[in-house]
Amino acid sequence: MKFVQTVLGKIPADVLGNTDAHEHLMRIGGGEVIHGGKDFLMDSYEAALNEVALFQQAGGKTVVEMTPCGSGRDIGSLIEISKASGVQVVATTGFHKSIFYDPTHFIYRYSVEEIARLLIEDLEDGIDLYDYAGPIVKRSEARAGVIKAAANYQVITAVEKKVLQAAGKASVATGYPVSLHTERGTMALEIIEILLTEGVRTDNIILGHIDRNPDLFYHEQLAAKGVYLIYDGPGRIKYYPDEVIATLIKNMVDRGWGSQLLIGADLGRRSYFKSYQGGPGMDYNLQIFWPRLRAAGVSEEIIQKIYAGNAAQAFANKQQEL
Repeated sequence: MKFVQTVLGKIPADVLGNTDAHEHLMRIGGGEVIHGGKDFLMDSYEAALNEVALFQQAGGKTVVEMTPCGSGRDIGSLIEISKASGVQVVATTGFHKSIFYDPTHFIYRYSVEEIARLLIEDLEDGIDLYDYAGPIVKRSEARAGVIKAAANYQVITAVEKKVLQAAGKASVATGYPVSLHTERGTMALEIIEILLTEGVRTDNIILGHIDRNPDLFYHEQLAAKGVYLIYDGPGRIKYYPDEVIATLIKNMVDRGWGSQLLIGADLGRRSYFKSYQGGPGMDYNLQIFWPRLRAAGVSEEIIQKIYAGNAAQAFANKQQEL
């Protein structure tokens, strides 16, 4: 039986339910806060728990929390949020784009193999409670269930390539998927090639933020590789109105790619959470965007697949079974 690794243990993949495929619940510091400012500091456990409750009340069951190493990852809070809410939380290992890491950070000095070993330990032994912030490592009871890597806008820096290679090695060694940060939806084809060179299965590659580049031709090129695409921009009108994303999804479904699409929110700022007196909130995709897809002509069956069924396939371990 296929399984997904959550912070509370392995669960059958088919119980994932409606899934937010790319989210941020807590961020207690790190380079993203330093570069982005206070809006990126999401350090309230109570606010995160209240926001998860909104998601759950709207029909949500699983959150894939994509805050990686060195970006304010707080595994202790994720464990408690999942226990208190009953919402299944998948935690992340890996790294963000290179701009968020000081040039003295170990990712610049460690080899591909050394970085891969750290990722594998997060996946198999437990996530470090100190988030690799010092020489002492203390493993938590929670294991990561997905690997993160990133590229910058229109470029993959040398250190980002190294992390991508390490992520690929970790995926091949463990069977867990790699979920990518693509800056404004660029460099996705190049990312795929790096991971494929490392031997990563195409169905273990998940492209995030890809709807920031809503080019149907490009999306079909990506889907033809056999990878998953996360559309995580609904509700953030400053990028595109929902019409653009809904139309893109409808066109992708009509062309036969419906089994490779995922939905996320990526609400990585205080100002995006209702619990911080912002919006659109974690319930937006279920309460507002689901009906919008229906109005765009996407069938209920396909919508359910995008929100739940595809996630069960994408985030399942591809080598191990329960």
